[in-house]
Amino acid sequence: MYPDQDSLESFLSLSASLTGFDRVDLLGTGLAQEYYEQVVSAIGESISQKLWAIAQSLSERANNDREAAIRQNLLASPEFGPIARNIIQLWYLGAWNGLPQAWRDRYGVNPQDFTHITSTAAYQQGLVWKTMSSHPDGARQPGFGSWSLKPTRQ
Repeated sequence: MYPDQDSLESFLSLSASLTGFDRVDLLGTGLAQEYYEQVVSAIGESISQKLWAIAQSLSERANNDREAAIRQNLLASPEFGPIARNIIQLWYLGAWNGLPQAWRDRYGVNPQDFTHITSTAAYQQGLVWKTMSSHPDGARQPGFGSWSLKPTRQ
């Protein structure tokens, strides 16, 4: 599945607003398309198109207004709240959590909506590591003696 450019841009804009990382940081993970495909396959094409439309309208707002609108129109929404929280977890942890049963009962079940780490790259590129100024265990090691150096803030 190759996303159309507008849908991918809406996904990236929404992801940037939800994670606090800018578009360039998200693209730098190399996982934008993989995450886009994960979201669409887990929630379905119809709901994802509604979500991208909301994301597009939110991206046109000023920062303070956008944050309030995200809380009200997405995070507090029974339909979009669980998805928005999953998108945050996807970028930070590289994991998709199966949507709640109540959501699935109301909006439908999709085959890729189950709890899992999306890929080894997703684990390694999780924003949690950048946020903590750390590295993923068992993956990108910081180097010999790095334990003796004070962490730097980014």
